[in-house]
Amino acid sequence: MAQLSPDKYLSVLDDLLAKGQTVQVSVRGMSMFPLLMKGDVVLVKSVTYVTLRKGDIVVFERNDIWVAHRLIHKTDGKLRTQGDGNRVIDATLPFSSVKGVVVKVTKSRWLLARWATKWPGRTLAYTYIVTGPTFCLLGRIASKVYCMLKKQN
Repeated sequence: MAQLSPDKYLSVLDDLLAKGQTVQVSVRGMSMFPLLMKGDVVLVKSVTYVTLRKGDIVVFERNDIWVAHRLIHKTDGKLRTQGDGNRVIDATLPFSSVKGVVVKVTKSRWLLARWATKWPGRTLAYTYIVTGPTFCLLGRIASKVYCMLKKQN
């Protein structure tokens, strides 16, 4: 079976979401640490601007890749988002960039992931000024410890 190119894969996901389907995608980065990490699998469904709520994990397209960050603020068709483990808020993005929202974490090595879309995770939209830089620092420390342990084995 031939593998889809990244562009074709995202196009297929776009089509499925447009038809009202929920799609399953794998998390690739660490910007949502500690609730979502590389290798976690999430369900994404389409969303309207009206139904978006502060604290949702919004999936949007930036530089031809999909990004999942927490919604911090919305106004006049524009959104402000931030990764839970990022120090700064993302640049404002138009709602037209939004692909959907994460509705569930279906696979994770990490127990905390189950709270990513529930109220404990959603509260991070209100505490991001403190939690973002803190999680960013913790993520860097965890990464260094992981690399040190990997070298010892």
